[in-house]
Amino acid sequence: MNDASVTVLGAGSYGTALAICLARNNTPTVLWGRDAKQLSVMADSRQNERYLPGASFPDALSVESDLASAVAHSRDILVVVPS
Repeated sequence: MNDASVTVLGAGSYGTALAICLARNNTPTVLWGRDAKQLSVMADSRQNERYLPGASFPDALSVESDLASAVAHSRDILVVVPS
């Protein structure tokens, strides 16, 4: 899908915050989550209203609901989900 250097698996509050931080530092970043409908809303609004309202997504951050596409071009994959 793109040439992301990092994919963050988990679009909750911590995963979103981490992805935003990476993207603000000019690291191409993909944020992946399991809820395709919610991710579509996030992609359109360029923020995660549910878990991190008010924090806008930098241009270097993209949102992806397809796992294979999200990790296809990533150098690093960060798993940020509850254990």
